[in-house]
This record gives sequence, C-alpha cells and structure tokens, in this order.
Amino acid sequence: MSAKGKSRYIKHWLLVLLLAPVAFWYFATPQVSFHFSEKGQGRLGYILNVQHSISKGEIYPGEATGGPGHIFPDKKFFMDFYWNNGGKSHCVRVKPKWPDTDIYIGP
Repeated sequence: MSAKGKSRYIKHWLLVLLLAPVAFWYFATPQVSFHFSEKGQGRLGYILNVQHSISKGEIYPGEATGGPGHIFPDKKFFMDFYWNNGGKSHCVRVKPKWPDTDIYIGP
C-alpha cells in the first residue's frame, strides 16, 4: 500500500470514529410522537415539557408533533404533554420507550 493510499485509509477511519458517537446518539434516543385524530375538530394547542425544556405549538386534525426523550433518563426524568382543544384541557405524562412511543389523541 502506498503512503497516499494509507493516508486515505486512515482519514476514512478517523471520519467514521468521529461520526459514530453522533449516529449512536441519534438512533439510540427514544422518540415520542403525539398524533391528533383525523376526526378531530379545530386546532389543538399544546405545550410539550421535557424535563423543563418547554416548547409550544399547535397541530390540526391528522397532524402529529413530538420530540426526543433522554437516552439515559434518571428517576427525575419526565415528559409532559398538555393540550387544549374545544375549551377542554388534558395532560399526559410519558416515559419514552425505545425506539418510538406513539400517543394517539382522539377527536
């Protein structure tokens, strides 16, 4: 093997070693999806609280939202999904399971 070929071989393996932890983290993190029924009416306003990291938004019938859990959750980990639709409020606490957890919200 020439010096140029050996150098290219080493660069490829270094790239793989650098990207492997990122790929592992991406694929190993459990994902949670909240699906709003196609039979639902109006908008569903929501607040997603993942251990004090809060996001807000809205989805419409047939749409979904969600996010990642934690790859190594401790006993204090929580993921709460609050929603309001048609003047009624609801909440669910989720403990994500790998690889995906799907929650279906009826009409």
